[in-house]
Amino acid sequence: MCRTIKLNRLIPSAVMAAFILSASCSSDECLDNKNSLPLAGFYSSAELPQQISIDSVSIYGIGAPGDSVLHDSVKGLSQSYLPFRIDEGETKYVIKYLSGLLGRYGISDTITFRYEIQPWFVSAACGAVYYYNMDTILTTHYVIDSVTCPTGRITNVSTENLRIYFRVSSEEEEQ
Repeated sequence: MCRTIKLNRLIPSAVMAAFILSASCSSDECLDNKNSLPLAGFYSSAELPQQISIDSVSIYGIGAPGDSVLHDSVKGLSQSYLPFRIDEGETKYVIKYLSGLLGRYGISDTITFRYEIQPWFVSAACGAVYYYNMDTILTTHYVIDSVTCPTGRITNVSTENLRIYFRVSSEEEEQ
């Protein structure tokens, strides 16, 4: 003989069980940054470097699949996330200057980051992330003086881990 089960009693019990299970599996452990996104700060290359904002720039990747434009015609940019490729050990970005003579002559700088990709197990709840151990940073030197990775490694710690130093001139020098 078939037994009839009343669904109206089962549904609230199933919903309650699912809620309890999902609540018991959630963890505050994964609320931190799960991505290793390089954050670049912009600085003057003066003797005493200061953080600066750069006006009228576009930043885009070279050889990245899909749309690689990070910033287009941005004014007052003092930091930028520059995601690294995980399918190869090199990522390239172009900083194109759009204002004044630099813009008129189409001046841009290219930065090449070469690194070793290291998968890093965080936990069973969070899974793995990629760390980047910096090998070499190459750049053209039209406006960029230098680029550094002070720690030599980019992890998932939310901090500025790249510094781009620009040659800047004061307004008095330009007049």
